[in-house]
Amino acid sequence: MAVTRPVEGIEFDLVFQTKCVYEEIIFESNVLLKFDAFQQSSRDSKVPLTVRVMDEAGEERFSKVDVDHLETTMSNFQEGRYKICFTAKNYHTAQNTRINFVWEEGVDSTDWESVAKRDKMDAVHTELLRLEEAAHVMHYELQHIRRKEEEMRDVNEKTNSLVAFLSIGALFTCVGLAVFQVWTLRKFFKRKKVL
Repeated sequence: MAVTRPVEGIEFDLVFQTKCVYEEIIFESNVLLKFDAFQQSSRDSKVPLTVRVMDEAGEERFSKVDVDHLETTMSNFQEGRYKICFTAKNYHTAQNTRINFVWEEGVDSTDWESVAKRDKMDAVHTELLRLEEAAHVMHYELQHIRRKEEEMRDVNEKTNSLVAFLSIGALFTCVGLAVFQVWTLRKFFKRKKVL
């Protein structure tokens, strides 16, 4: 009988010396980054890696060298796509390395127990704060979806108008060529005295 344990986040093999994962942040928020690097054969055998987080412009936002596990909260991440790269010391080490990776943002990245202890709040008040933050996140996500939908609608309308313009142009071209062909054939037959 096999015993299974819950896995948080994604787990993948490093395979190459450097492997990058992309995550998208929808709105400005805090981010919780957790990872464990270990050998494929044994979770107890940790493997040190270099981890780097870069924004869309390629600027490094976070970097740690020779760490086998990490749990850190980073703040002031702007909206956009972020690249998280894990690099092993050499190719042979990378071949036997597995990474368990968790990236949480917004409400999930906040440690509500420490907030409750710091502000001396009871469980109900803490839960209300968490729910209020979750409502804000949903509101921002809906605004983001609405904005993306508007952009897609604009692209769709431009494409439709371009297709209509090209269709009308093709129609006029075909009609023009037909008229030219009839005119040329009439001229030819008149010259041959068939018409």
